[in-house]
Amino acid sequence: MKKLLILGGSGFIGSSIAEYGIDKNLIKHKINKIYVLSRNEKKNTNKKKHIEIEYINKNILNLKKIPQVDYIIYSIKNHDIKTSNNYFNQFFKLLETLNKKPKILFTSSGAVYGKNDNKKKDTEDKTINLNSISKLSAYKKRYALEKIFIEQKFIELGLKNYQVSIARCYTFIGKNIIKHGFAISDLINDALKNKLIKLKSTNSVYRSYMHSNDLVEWLIKILKKSNKQCPIYNVGSDRAINLRDLTRLISKLSNKKCKINKISSNDWDYYVPSTAKAKKILDLKISINLNHALNSTIKRLNDKN
Repeated sequence: MKKLLILGGSGFIGSSIAEYGIDKNLIKHKINKIYVLSRNEKKNTNKKKHIEIEYINKNILNLKKIPQVDYIIYSIKNHDIKTSNNYFNQFFKLLETLNKKPKILFTSSGAVYGKNDNKKKDTEDKTINLNSISKLSAYKKRYALEKIFIEQKFIELGLKNYQVSIARCYTFIGKNIIKHGFAISDLINDALKNKLIKLKSTNSVYRSYMHSNDLVEWLIKILKKSNKQCPIYNVGSDRAINLRDLTRLISKLSNKKCKINKISSNDWDYYVPSTAKAKKILDLKISINLNHALNSTIKRLNDKN
C-alpha cells in the first residue's frame, strides 16, 4: 500500500483530493493513507473505508521534516514569486531528509498561457507568451508569473533525478467550490441563498468545468506516471460553455430567476484547455458531464444547508 502527502490542503484542489480519498476510496490506486498539510485547523480521523487521513496543521516553513511517503502533490498557492521561492526552497530541504524519493506532482494553472482572446483551446506545446500574460488582470498576472516560476523549479527537480510531473489545472466544480472566489462560486452561492442569480460580465466569457471527482482521478494517474522528464498535462474539461449559458443552466437546475448583463464589449475571454495529450497518452476521460456535476453539487450543498 502507498502513502500520499498533500501540500496545500486548504485550497479547492487539496481539499477535494482529501475528501475524495475518504468518500470515494483511493484504495483502487493502492493508497491507504493521506497526510494533508493545511493552514486550517482540522482534526485527524481514524481509518474510514480503508483510508486513513492525518492533518498537519502547520505552515510548511515551520516543518522540520515530512513523513516518508510514496507520492506528493504540491498544491501550495501563493501570490508572489518571493514567497513561492521561499516555500519551494523549504520543500526541497524537506525532500532531502527522506530516505526514498517520492513521485511528485505540481498543480500549476492554465493561467500560464495568458489571456486567450480567440476560440482556440490551449495546448501544452503552446509557447509561454509574456505578452499574453500582460493582458491579464493584475491579480491573474501575478498568479500566472508565480506558476511559471515554480513550474521551472519542478522541471529542475527532474534534472536532480526526482520523478515529477506538472498538471496545468483549469476550472472545476464540486462541493468545496462554494468556499472559493470563482465565477461559478458566485453563481451557485446566489442560487443557494434564494437570490436572483446575477451575471455581471459584459464580455464573451467561456469556461469549462470538470467535476472534482474526475479532477482527482486525473491528478492521481498523472502523478503515478511522473518521471525525470517532467511531463506536463492540461487538466480540465475541454467542453466550453459561455458563462451566460452556464447562468441559465444554474437558474434552471435551482429553479431560481437570473439576471444577465448584455454584452457591451468586443473582448473575448476563452479559458478552455485541449486535453488531447492526457486522453491519448494516459487514456484519461471525463466521466461526469456538466449537467450532472451541477445538479449533484447544488443538491449536495442544499442538503448541507
